Amino acid sequence: MAMPRFFVDEPQAPNRQVFLESGDARHAMQVLRLGLHDRIIIVSAGAAWEAEITQVARGAVTARILSERIEGAAELPVAITVLQAIVKGTKFDEVVEKAVELGAGAIIPVACERSYASVGPNQLARWRRIARAAAAQSRRRLVPLVGEPITWTAAMADAKLRPCIVAYEGASAGSLASALKRLEPKQFLAVAVGPEGSFTKAELAAADGAGCVRAWLGPTILRTESAAAAMIAAVACRMGWW
Repeated sequence: MAMPRFFVDEPQAPNRQVFLESGDARHAMQVLRLGLHDRIIIVSAGAAWEAEITQVARGAVTARILSERIEGAAELPVAITVLQAIVKGTKFDEVVEKAVELGAGAIIPVACERSYASVGPNQLARWRRIARAAAAQSRRRLVPLVGEPITWTAAMADAKLRPCIVAYEGASAGSLASALKRLEPKQFLAVAVGPEGSFTKAELAAADGAGCVRAWLGPTILRTESAAAAMIAAVACRMGWW
């Protein structure tokens, strides 16, 4: 069984004492049933460290760093930001979880014309907890950012979110493959997914004007919570990560 992984903010070194955050400590004790001398992995600043639990008391878990672990590449060679339209219910939870598992570097909620939901602080906090848990489960070296919500207009006006591939069922066949052929290692890429009713004509026009590329995701129509995962998987294949 693989050793459980926990993220901390502080840089680590051999023999350093590290304290798990309260939520991680509860998970370690109550769910994983970890105790004294059990081994865990501490991930900080992109590095993984093996550690031994030295104290479990009153809801707190302390561990001692033993040594750095040399692991294979745990991050996509392309930095992907998912621009995901805000959707109702728990669908955005699925988007965050699967995008993180597949290697996204950031997920940004986007308010589109057909987004019939809003984002409050509690939702944002939950999505960030989901991202943290998914990153640990999938053996990532970083916790992807779940950004503050923005409008589609703001996303299209932000030059830092380029190049950008927009998932659209009306795009030409083979357009995603053509767009991905131009990708290079260490490049940034944004992928944009619309709400259940798709993008409006005005939103597509704004994307065209901002230099985004429309991409067809095949003959089946994917749910909004599936599309980003499909696009990230296509990038992973294109870059030889899979």
